[in-house]
Amino acid sequence: MHQKLNDCIDLLWQKDLPFVAYRLPQQNDISIIAQLTPKVRSFDLKSIENVSGFVIAPFESAETQKAYLLKPDIVIDSIDEVAKIEKIKSLPNKLSNNKLINKIWSKETYLEKADSVINDLKNKKLQKLVLSRVIEKKLQQDFNLGDAYAILNDRYTDSFNYIFHLPKIGSWIGASPETFLRISKSYVETMSLAGTKPIDNIDWTPKEIEEQVIVTDFIKNQLEGINIINYSVQDPKTLKAGNIGHLSKKFMIPIQDLQNKMGELVSALHPTPAVCGMPQQAAYEYILQIEAHDRKFYTGFLGPWQLNGQSELFVNLRCAEFNHSALHLFVGGGLTSSSFAESEWEETEYKSKTLLAIAENF
Repeated sequence: MHQKLNDCIDLLWQKDLPFVAYRLPQQNDISIIAQLTPKVRSFDLKSIENVSGFVIAPFESAETQKAYLLKPDIVIDSIDEVAKIEKIKSLPNKLSNNKLINKIWSKETYLEKADSVINDLKNKKLQKLVLSRVIEKKLQQDFNLGDAYAILNDRYTDSFNYIFHLPKIGSWIGASPETFLRISKSYVETMSLAGTKPIDNIDWTPKEIEEQVIVTDFIKNQLEGINIINYSVQDPKTLKAGNIGHLSKKFMIPIQDLQNKMGELVSALHPTPAVCGMPQQAAYEYILQIEAHDRKFYTGFLGPWQLNGQSELFVNLRCAEFNHSALHLFVGGGLTSSSFAESEWEETEYKSKTLLAIAENF
């Protein structure tokens, strides 16, 4: 990434303005969206067809139906447009001081919680549950936001890479492999993604295949529940995401079938069993009880929406909340009745390497 873009990102953070920098999967171009007023508005997901900007939905939007909308007061799509940022240089610096308040589980605590979940799954209380934890990584004083984002983009070309800051709400960085919703001229695309393996050792077992089937069946049921029956499902593929691979299937829905139904679709799909569990509502409530941290934006979704011809939302995975002194990485894994707690711990360790590798530079 060009140094001017790095500096642009760092400047926006210093001024404590709402902004996002993002790069779509397998693309080179980076876009920066900045809002000149500090308060970010929220909107009802049911009315998503009526908004335009950058959408950021927390995990709890499954319950509240509320998401944030970053207004595109400044849009930078190329290095040539960096001059647009000149107007904010005269603004005073306001050091953002968002506190990171998340409970960090020890390995022993995680294994105890995972065993409890697996036992409940065996007793048929749930079909699947995604259990997450938080890892803390201290940062050096010379942490540079733009440089960190540049390293992320250099290392991970297949994911949706972003960095955003919402004043008094939080700052996040991530590299997500999972499409939530993508709109093209003819189709709307979504994805069922489940199962994780190191990329150099892909051998899908019945456990991962079962996870994938659960997510795929859920999406089929949700589509048919809003009377969407004319869709196609592609054969499963291994989706590369940095040092790990996932099992995924792509759903394609003719765009005309979703006229005036986009809000319904978003509400029906979020949160999928890939990030929550099954049954959806019971798993969501279970997570709120068993996890010691607030997921915040982890396993929510985000992306440009009806912005410069782009409407692409991604599930917020491989992500971390950060401030000037630390990163808090959020990692999780899908548990079924055939899971083993130790193996699930190892899976979260694999997943953490995406962002830990970036943090090692600071």
